[in-house]
Amino acid sequence: MDATKIRYQKTRIAHWDRVSLIKERPNRAGTFYHSLLQHYYQFLVPPGLRVLELGCGHGDLLACLKPAFGVGVDFSGEMIRVASKKHPSLVFIQADSHEIEFREKFDVIIISDLVNDL
Repeated sequence: MDATKIRYQKTRIAHWDRVSLIKERPNRAGTFYHSLLQHYYQFLVPPGLRVLELGCGHGDLLACLKPAFGVGVDFSGEMIRVASKKHPSLVFIQADSHEIEFREKFDVIIISDLVNDL
């Protein structure tokens, strides 16, 4: 991996670690947006499926879908730490979505808030 890519990754991880602290505030900007996303995804994704969410943040969207098997992936170790604590029945992995590979099959893959950062 070249030095530029490593520097970029470290910068993005540090950014999302800082955002993780802000996301814990109950009255933060974006709270309504995230609850609206949960509402729409619950309409589109029935409970009991195998769900992968790339860019899972604190795992709230994944958890609200009530998957039979749920895996969340995020770049930020801080996001994964909070997600694992909030939603212990789900699996959370700190990884770069560009580089992770799965052997498992999923019914649904969510990239809700990841596209902007890719």
